Amino acid sequence: MSDGSQKPKPVLITGGTGFIGSHLARKLVKQGVEVVLFDLYPNEMSIKDIEDRVEIVKGDVADYQGLLDIIKKHDIGSVIHTAAMLSVAAADELRSAYNVNIEGTFNILEACRISGVDKVVFVSSLSAFGPNTPFPFHAKSYREPASFYGASKVCGEVLGTFYSLTHGLDFRCVRLAVVIGPGRRGQGATVSFSKFVEELVLDKHGVILVPDYTVLPIIHVDDVTNLLLALWKADKVTERIIMSGGVPVAIQDFVSEIRKILPEADAEYKEDPVVEEVAGTWTLLTTMLVNQGQETVYRVIDEIGWKLELDTVEKLARKFVEEVKENLDIYSSY
Repeated sequence: MSDGSQKPKPVLITGGTGFIGSHLARKLVKQGVEVVLFDLYPNEMSIKDIEDRVEIVKGDVADYQGLLDIIKKHDIGSVIHTAAMLSVAAADELRSAYNVNIEGTFNILEACRISGVDKVVFVSSLSAFGPNTPFPFHAKSYREPASFYGASKVCGEVLGTFYSLTHGLDFRCVRLAVVIGPGRRGQGATVSFSKFVEELVLDKHGVILVPDYTVLPIIHVDDVTNLLLALWKADKVTERIIMSGGVPVAIQDFVSEIRKILPEADAEYKEDPVVEEVAGTWTLLTTMLVNQGQETVYRVIDEIGWKLELDTVEKLARKFVEEVKENLDIYSSY
């Protein structure tokens, strides 16, 4: 961040027109920050309300030279790295997932080192943990991911801390719970927690790909973007990796809450074996968390001044439906 004597340099968001990236871009723009959205498949519809106030660049994090050129061309001051292949797609296409999630993260870090970028904020996941991770979970717990997606996030964490220790790069990482909210797309085991709500609001048939007993630690994208902004703005952090809490929610309970708001909601469970396998791991970890009484830990991060606001299934459901209804022109178009 600038000391106020000169204009702050632009922020580069990888995966900038994606789910987290587009929501984050809106908040940065409202705060007067110059934003460059870097995306392999730019989705201008997802940011059409701010498209005249951001720079959109088509690019691939797996293309090191192209990435380096963009960082230099736009004189980027910091990077918020959200780009990634999600769990189901990563499991189906290991080589592509390696190129994007692991090589792409290395490329970001190395390009930032070469270019003198001040800060990198990396979006990791609680999927870095696994069934054999000892309880209670904390930032330094043993990591044994049960998915390639989780393994790729662990690699990003290790690479980032290496660049921090060896090259002095200000690397900051947050392990997120399962993020929900409007605009969620892609092949992830947890996407149906979000996508079916949009389908219902838009008077479509909602399809849920996970079993009704699936339990996930949920965090709304509004809380996530507030957390990322707080982490990005902080003058300094004492830990390179922090944890974010979520709300343990069973999909059947989430559907029930949605139906209270949308009584005519027509939702169908249509289970997918691959999705079910990944969701099963999340359910196991979440159940273990609840059994250990750890479900409310990490909902407040005092050091950066962040607190989880949407902390009940009722709040999560109502916020989600209201946001889609208020932005039908955005979410009905892609």
